[in-house]
Amino acid sequence: MNRARALRWALGALGFVIVFALWWIVADTAFASTGVVPSPPALVAQLIKDGPEYYLTQIAVTLSSAGQGYLWGVSLALVGSAIVLALPSTRHAVSQLALVVECAPAVAVGPVVLALTGGRTPSIFLAGLAVFFTTLIGTVLGGYAARTVERDALRVFGAHRYQVFTKVTAMAALPAAVNALKIAVPGAILGAIIGEYLGGVDSGIGVALATAQRYIQVERTWIFGLSAAAVTCLGYALLGLVQRAAFPWARVRSMP
Repeated sequence: MNRARALRWALGALGFVIVFALWWIVADTAFASTGVVPSPPALVAQLIKDGPEYYLTQIAVTLSSAGQGYLWGVSLALVGSAIVLALPSTRHAVSQLALVVECAPAVAVGPVVLALTGGRTPSIFLAGLAVFFTTLIGTVLGGYAARTVERDALRVFGAHRYQVFTKVTAMAALPAAVNALKIAVPGAILGAIIGEYLGGVDSGIGVALATAQRYIQVERTWIFGLSAAAVTCLGYALLGLVQRAAFPWARVRSMP
């Protein structure tokens, strides 16, 4: 088992090195004249020139908005999924509401929120909007994945509906909920960035990206894009560790 895990890590590291090398080669050959794909040394030089504080400040602002939206979005989604799992008759109504939320285009909803509230509210709102559907549907599907035989066994032994819900349905839904929370991390960050793109604020990744694109600052654009991707991967990985530690029984066996 340990050897298999070590092999997966080694292959992952090898893949990263290959992608990094290809990126460097392509940047210094195919895009050397245009510079639209800067090489890693060019990004490092730009980072040193601007100073890490500049990028960390913008990233922190966006993470603050994304975090707030993430918290209220997943909170509402978990409440909605608990209602559906406890009261199956509400499934259709809640599912329709979640579908409407998911289908609402951010570029259309964001300006309305900006006009009504201003400030960082659109970023927070769009971040929450982006995580609601994924978390709710993932949690509900996890709860429905509980085996019927387990529910029937508890009922045979005289368990009440509440006991069946807490001991079977909820326990099946929890790992799926954490998995949905992992998937929601990119959506929260993307929603916050889109909200910053709309205006009304003077800091954040979205604002910095818009400025860098306006003045054709290619290296800055790449640094912010890669930073957003790195933060997203870090959040996903941290929640993955939480899932493995809190729900060891829910680990999925690797495919051969």
